[in-house]
Amino acid sequence: MTKRLILALLLSCSPLWAATYYVDNCVSVGNDRNNGTSTSTPWLTINKVNTSTFNPGDSILFESTCTWREQLTVPSSGSVGSPITFGAYGTGANPTIDGSTVFSSWSPYTISGVYTATSASDVFQLFKNGVRLTQGSSPTTLNNQQWYWTGSVLYFCEDAGNPGSLGYTLNGSIRNFNVLLGQNYVTFQNLTMIYAAQQGLGLSAASDHLTISSCTVTQALKDGLAFSAYALTNSLIQNSDISWNGSAGIAISTGSVNNTIQYNNVHNNSQIATSAAGFQYSGGIYFWCPDGSIVGNIVQGNNIYSNGVLPGGSWVVPSGTGAWGMGLWWDTITTSSYISSNSSRFNNIYNNFDTGLNLEHTTYQQAYYNVVHDSAVAEGIRVGDMTHISQASYNLIYNNTVYNTTIGLHITGSSENNANDCMGNVIENNISVGSSLHNFVAEHGCENDGTMGSGNVYLYNGFGAAAANFIGWGTGIFYATYAAWETAMGNCGLAGCSHSVQAAPQFVNASAGQFGLTSGSPGIGAGVNLGSPYNIGLLPGSTWPTGVTTGPTNTPPDIGAFIYVPAVAPPSSLVLSVH
Repeated sequence: MTKRLILALLLSCSPLWAATYYVDNCVSVGNDRNNGTSTSTPWLTINKVNTSTFNPGDSILFESTCTWREQLTVPSSGSVGSPITFGAYGTGANPTIDGSTVFSSWSPYTISGVYTATSASDVFQLFKNGVRLTQGSSPTTLNNQQWYWTGSVLYFCEDAGNPGSLGYTLNGSIRNFNVLLGQNYVTFQNLTMIYAAQQGLGLSAASDHLTISSCTVTQALKDGLAFSAYALTNSLIQNSDISWNGSAGIAISTGSVNNTIQYNNVHNNSQIATSAAGFQYSGGIYFWCPDGSIVGNIVQGNNIYSNGVLPGGSWVVPSGTGAWGMGLWWDTITTSSYISSNSSRFNNIYNNFDTGLNLEHTTYQQAYYNVVHDSAVAEGIRVGDMTHISQASYNLIYNNTVYNTTIGLHITGSSENNANDCMGNVIENNISVGSSLHNFVAEHGCENDGTMGSGNVYLYNGFGAAAANFIGWGTGIFYATYAAWETAMGNCGLAGCSHSVQAAPQFVNASAGQFGLTSGSPGIGAGVNLGSPYNIGLLPGSTWPTGVTTGPTNTPPDIGAFIYVPAVAPPSSLVLSVH
């Protein structure tokens, strides 16, 4: 009897007893009075979900193709091995949690071409057929396709006539979040979050063991995924598309530990260069921490591109908005050793408004086997900070490939020229070529001047064929030969001592984004053995984000992000003689 009682208690706690709930508002239209436990008796609203209590292991599934104009506020936590899952069922497009309302009823205003609609809620964004429109400064100064909100009135300028009769959709963002989370052990998968008035997914408290998988988070006014108000720990963000958000695609701040961000498309974020989008220091993926509490995070295998906006095709940062449109940005991230470091690896980063991979006043951070390319108005990889009194020290920058940027690799202390601004950075096995200004620059102490910096190592890199100003060593000092740079004060001292590859790397096809090495490349076997975990690199044929493949390095190692793998000739065909 005792054994049976114990077994019954164990089974009652087992996830085998977890329930699945269904929510449907467009196919088999549900009812909140249903039990919700089958596709034939689904619930109707997200409000029903918000006001229910769930057990670890439960799943709440939304019907594919349906749209809910409600905010999901997660009511319960899962447990170890038994998360609460929010996902999809049925066929077709992912279910959508929409932060907007549709405005279809418009009345002429006293100014020709301007129309008004009413709403009980504030409007923070307006979209025409999915395209974000520009907010004007007043109802009387609107240009065509601009809008303005005040009181309970929405104003929209349409030169073509009444917008309610022109056949397009105008969505106004009115709900702050698509999803608000303050729970632990929660999974979101196969969901679309769109048009949030503030942030796509935000935190109301610290969250542990969150998983976001195969989701789309787009068109939020501020950050797409916002983990800046509270800490995110031991979590996974993968296989998702985070795009077209006003500020950062993913924002992570103080206390965030042991998170992995992998195999995502993170693109076209940092879209709003005004205070409306909040904190304008933003990018595709943005980490910021003033106290050293961001540790153990891994960003790998992501496709990070086209973040920020190029007004008129030129690099113009609007006055007072700060830096914006980085690709992957670690800002004020300091740890005490490489054991607790954060890692950026195997990412494809390109065409961003500002620096592709930015390690800004960081210590003990690591970036290896990344490809940073085709950002004609921006730097490739920058380590250091030109504006703050801070250090840029003990960072490891290994086996990256940088191509077609303004400055390829830029290693710099602060412009205040403080003592020991830049120490102990190790820059090895990288390729940096094709830059419009300089392939490599070390300055403000990073050139080992002995006062502002020392102990920085620049060996076994390839900065391309020597050319005028291709290397900078010290502020405003440039060299046209490897020997002149190697023998400059603070460098290794003898011609050839940097073990640099002094020729073009011979990529497979750089214009097509194929940065593997061809059989005649001087970069093959030209690197130094860095040991584990830096002996796993990108394999040729990798595609982002779903086809990233890695393998062990050659002996001796190659330089750049890709491992050279010789082409294997197909076996000759067997010919049989017939007599």
